[in-house]
Amino acid sequence: MLTNQALRGSVYTVGASLVTLTLGFLRSVLLARLLLPEHFGLVTLALFYIGLAAQLRGLGLDMALIHRQDADESFRRTYFSLRLGLDLLAFGGLLALTPLLQRVYSQMPDLSAVLVVLIFTTFLANLSQVQETLIRKNLAFSQLAATDIAASVTMTFVAPFLAWRGWGVWALVAEQLSGIGVRFLLTWGPFRQWKPGLSWDRQTIRWFWEYGKPTWVASNLGYLLDRFDDFWIGTALGKVPLGLYSRAYEFAHYPRRVLANPLVTVFTPIFARLQDDRLRLSQAFFRSAYIILRSGFLVAGAFGLVMPEFIHYVIGDQWQPMLWTFRLMLIYTVLDPFLMLVSNLMLAIGRPRDLQNANIAQGLFFIPAVVLGAWLWGINGVALAADGMLLLGALWLYRPLRQTVDFSAARLMGWSVLALVIAWGGGFLVEAFAQGTTAEILTMKVILFGFVFSGFLVTAERNDLAAGVQELTGVIWERGLKET
Repeated sequence: MLTNQALRGSVYTVGASLVTLTLGFLRSVLLARLLLPEHFGLVTLALFYIGLAAQLRGLGLDMALIHRQDADESFRRTYFSLRLGLDLLAFGGLLALTPLLQRVYSQMPDLSAVLVVLIFTTFLANLSQVQETLIRKNLAFSQLAATDIAASVTMTFVAPFLAWRGWGVWALVAEQLSGIGVRFLLTWGPFRQWKPGLSWDRQTIRWFWEYGKPTWVASNLGYLLDRFDDFWIGTALGKVPLGLYSRAYEFAHYPRRVLANPLVTVFTPIFARLQDDRLRLSQAFFRSAYIILRSGFLVAGAFGLVMPEFIHYVIGDQWQPMLWTFRLMLIYTVLDPFLMLVSNLMLAIGRPRDLQNANIAQGLFFIPAVVLGAWLWGINGVALAADGMLLLGALWLYRPLRQTVDFSAARLMGWSVLALVIAWGGGFLVEAFAQGTTAEILTMKVILFGFVFSGFLVTAERNDLAAGVQELTGVIWERGLKET
């Protein structure tokens, strides 16, 4: 039964991810052509403060609900009451601080108005997440896929249209509001998993607190690691550099969105269910990590090579300053999806303290590295700091990961890393020294990269690649998860 649910869930989530990824990429291109870097910089800074408020009230409640396999009605009501109360406290506090933030960022006159609208939008999003958490816990991935697609379609129509009509920064605000509004209507309407109620069970509160203390620290440190660069660039360098950096960061996350997000969505509750079966947990981790890493290397490497032509012909030359910012984030691009999988594994099996310790180490490195990198090399220096932070996190989590699951690091990453380095290096040499038109050089880069990367892996990992193809079609899923 679990095997069939995992297979169906993967089909639904990967299919929905392909649709939303395509629409999201189209939306990003249209908005980049219609808006200016400062518009993106303003919204990115506002979202930093909203996300910070959301993190400060977070105790990992959603992951706790997924982790707890015996959650009864009283447990769910207490979860909802605790979540609602913390949301009201956090966002009410941010709303009260909005005038002060406007004075601090006086060079961004629209910041306070944008913040107010996005605070309301994020509160709706958090209400939707209550039902979405239960959808994931119940493995009802078809409903989650339908919600993702409906929200993405709405955002892709609303935001570019308003940008074309001259709404500027408010087109980006409307993008957030329209997508979250659709999610709220669907998750609390036809896809509702549970009729909410209020309760306050002290024993349950204590359990959430004990589970959530290390999760809270890890989550807030994780957010700081993910967004401190936005805060520092916006505060120290201004909204234009932040807009450029935010688009480089946005495109750097596409490999994560291709397969990592949907696979992690499927596997997190499965990790929780397999937490007491090391063999099956190891199998589930290896197959998901193998697919995530290979797809991430391929997409990241190819996208990094074609970025000059992409900027010039697709989103416009006003974005040229972000070229090397994106390319310098190549390490970040390929490691980020893998670390997201590892983090969710640790949370799903009830080991948030390992994640907390890794995040502390990353934070001690990342914050001064961002400040120094921005001072020395601007947004390119911040990109290098992000690379170093993820490398440190991967090294730090290696030991607790080996204590949790059995896998071969060389088999999981060795050949693919070497293939990426050789293939990307060859493509870059073509770009630097080849003669011909832009279209000819682009074609040579893409063909060389694809041929070298795929040929190298086919030669070195023939058996693992064949198994990976079978897993994607569901053959190994059934055999592996039933094996004891």
